[in-house]
Amino acid sequence: MSIKTLYPESLTPLMTRLDELGEKAIVSDLIELFDPDGAHNLGDDCAVVDLGRDYLLVTTDIINRKTHIPEGAGSRDVGWHIAAINLSDIAAMGGQPLGMLFAFGLRGDAPVSDLTEISEGIRECCSNYAIPVLGGDTKESDVLTISGTAIGTVPKSEILWRKGAKPGDIIAMTGVLGKPMEWFRAKDPHKAQFLLRVVPRIREGRILAQSQAVTSCIDMSDGLSTSLHHLAKAGGVGLEVDFNRLLFAQGLSLEEKEHALHLGGDYELLFTVSPDRAEHVFNADFGTSPITQVGEVTEDTGVFILKDGATSQLPDKGYEHFGGSA
Repeated sequence: MSIKTLYPESLTPLMTRLDELGEKAIVSDLIELFDPDGAHNLGDDCAVVDLGRDYLLVTTDIINRKTHIPEGAGSRDVGWHIAAINLSDIAAMGGQPLGMLFAFGLRGDAPVSDLTEISEGIRECCSNYAIPVLGGDTKESDVLTISGTAIGTVPKSEILWRKGAKPGDIIAMTGVLGKPMEWFRAKDPHKAQFLLRVVPRIREGRILAQSQAVTSCIDMSDGLSTSLHHLAKAGGVGLEVDFNRLLFAQGLSLEEKEHALHLGGDYELLFTVSPDRAEHVFNADFGTSPITQVGEVTEDTGVFILKDGATSQLPDKGYEHFGGSA
């Protein structure tokens, strides 16, 4: 079932719930509605506007108290989070951020200090990457809700799309998987920073873009498995990763590592590299953020994982609003 079934020619909506569709189906149908011929490349990490020599990148993301903010989390961590997750989308397309805007939905009985602390967290993140806050909006809301919008630019010759992976390309990623597991283990509010203090890979994204070697890229907000499926679908190819080559956060058990394949919240960059220019990526200076080769693009469509000498399909079990998660 899809959104299209909700509005037949009579324009009488059926009583279908969004959680019966799931986020992926909702987004897919909205893309078909707003961009039926694919002219605007909807469905990538950012919206893209042609400026001539460059592309303008625009992205927006929203969080609220019920779905994104752990109980007891510090307000500054919440502010950092809403800024960082939007900047991560700019990084995924190889862009350089120009500025950000924020809209707040706030309870009227909330203390002023909550807004002050959230704003300080936003300022801290944006200042860390020398990005100005350009404005926004405030409204009253029953549930704390914050929407962030990031804008940036990227030269046309350097933009990183989700589409473009070719058989034989190398699959690689920045950083490690499973950092949020530190909070999920005990759901300790003192460890909420492992969920919220996302590190947007802006510098790494620019290096990948300038290498002219990266054929596709995405940020892993909803889990490795979901991100692999996005790249495979966009490129019409298969992707196979080797479990033993994946880097995980320190101290994770085997069970936790398997869960981390789908957990999400890492916001690392997952990308494919042409083997003909691989040295331009793997010999580059990424500082303290490791770049790891984790698999290969195949001709067979689908997503697979090699573990214990056997290859099996890796299901798409990452986080999905309206549909639950791993």
